[in-house]
Parts: sequence; C-alpha cells; structure tokens
Amino acid sequence: MVEITIEDDDRGRWTLLGTGGEAPVLIALAGAGMAPERLRAEAARCTALVAADAGAALCLAAGLLPDAVVGDFDSLPAEARARIPLERQHPSDDADTNDLEKALAFVAAGWGAETEVVLAAGGGVDGGRMDHALANLGPIVREPHARISMVDGEGRLFALRKGRATFDGFAGKRLSLLPWSLRGVTASESGVRYPLERAHLVLGGRGVSNEITGDRAIVEVPDGVALVWVEA
Repeated sequence: MVEITIEDDDRGRWTLLGTGGEAPVLIALAGAGMAPERLRAEAARCTALVAADAGAALCLAAGLLPDAVVGDFDSLPAEARARIPLERQHPSDDADTNDLEKALAFVAAGWGAETEVVLAAGGGVDGGRMDHALANLGPIVREPHARISMVDGEGRLFALRKGRATFDGFAGKRLSLLPWSLRGVTASESGVRYPLERAHLVLGGRGVSNEITGDRAIVEVPDGVALVWVEA
C-alpha cells in the first residue's frame, strides 16, 4: 500500500494519497497533457471533475464529461463547448482572476472551502505559456497552505512549509525537493539514496531526482517553503 501523509501547521495531518483520506475534487487545466488513462485513473478516485476552460477538451478526449466547466471560455474550442450541457457551463468574465482561480472559487462554493483539490496539470502546468504556468502554482504555494496538490503525467506535487511529509511504499520512486524562496530552505530527507540533514538548499540541481530506497521516506522542511514532487 502506498501512502503520502503531510503534517504541518497549516493543514494539520493530511493523507494526500492512500486510505483514510477524503475524496478530492479534480480540476483539469488546459495544459494537462497527460495520457488519457492517467487522467481517467485520477478522475476515478475523485468525487467530482471540474474543468478550467480548455481543460474540458482534454477531459472529453479522455472520454470524461466534466461535472462543471468554469472560466472565461476564451480558449475552449466551440466544438468541445457544444458537447457540454448548458447547465454544466459556468462562464465568468472576471478579469482579476485566471481560469484556475475561477475553478477553485467554484469548488469552494459548491463543496466547501476546506475541500481537498487535485490539479491535473501535465508537465507544463499550462498550454505552452510560462507566465501562465507560474501563475497556476500560486494556489499551491500561497500561505496559509490549502489542501491542494498537482498531478502530472508521472507524479504529484505539493508545497511544504514548517512540516514533514512521509512516503510509505514508494521504494524505487523518484523524489524531488524544490525550494520556493530566493534564500533557499532548510531541509532533511531520510530513506533516500542521497540523505540530507538540515541542509541548506537553493533552487537548482541539488534536491532534484533523488530516489526513495526504503519502505518509508521522510522529508522535513523546518524553515522556508519547498515544492515536493514524487513519482506516483
């Protein structure tokens, strides 16, 4: 059995993956260029599927009909929109929010502000725009941290601040730690090929593509904010 457990001040004890966690809401983004079977598998473990604008086309291509489509609809192809029932379309022309923020607000209104959310984002987080890709990381790193994670074609990403993440059953899987601060972070890693003990990390090669070697690996970030990615 594989399980990811996060413990921190912002979210308490959170089972991100495994038994005992709540079924999350899945939000499909326009850049979710993952294999259709990967998107279907993620949708199957979620309680609802919400598409952010052109993310609806990717859902349809995978044989999934979103429960709701939210956004300004400036990038959703007309043929895809025609396949979405009108009652599932929720357009918004709010210029102060992007499509992801619109979708998150819709989920909070419909399922509650504390609902766990998974973002299906593919490797690029967006459909080719680096500025959009970075903006879509905002809800994950914004403090206090919410129960939001991101899934791509090979793994999962989440933020960690003043807390620890425990990975059970991930032997042989890759693990990356990406500091989200110009000053870097203090971090420890155990149960991995290249352990760290209160090491100072800055964004770069060190911390990327480590390997989990034991039945349990632990990442601790007592100072600063880091993005954690694991092959899962």
